[in-house]
Amino acid sequence: MGLDFIRNAAPKFNRVLDRRLVELNSPTLFSRELPIISRTARAELCGATVVQQGEIVLLRIVSDKFVVQRLNSIIAECPSAPDEFIIHLRAGAGIAKGKVISVQPISQTLEISLCE
Repeated sequence: MGLDFIRNAAPKFNRVLDRRLVELNSPTLFSRELPIISRTARAELCGATVVQQGEIVLLRIVSDKFVVQRLNSIIAECPSAPDEFIIHLRAGAGIAKGKVISVQPISQTLEISLCE
């Protein structure tokens, strides 16, 4: 009576594939591979402007390039910015705040990052 009763009363075990577990293990959700997104760009200085490292500037899209502005004057231009950088600027109506990461006086270029 004891063993027969346990076998009849115990729930049956069915082996099935847990589809939710497969979705959670998909490579986009819990993977350690992060996409590389460019958050900085190099811009060329316009004229003899003096720019300091750490300065907060305004970034705008003008035609197919982005420009770096201080108040109303354009201080740098970047004709070939990374695509992620341009997408971020266009998502914010073509305007964003930027920070000067470094200034290279010999090559007359700036490294600009996006402020969040």
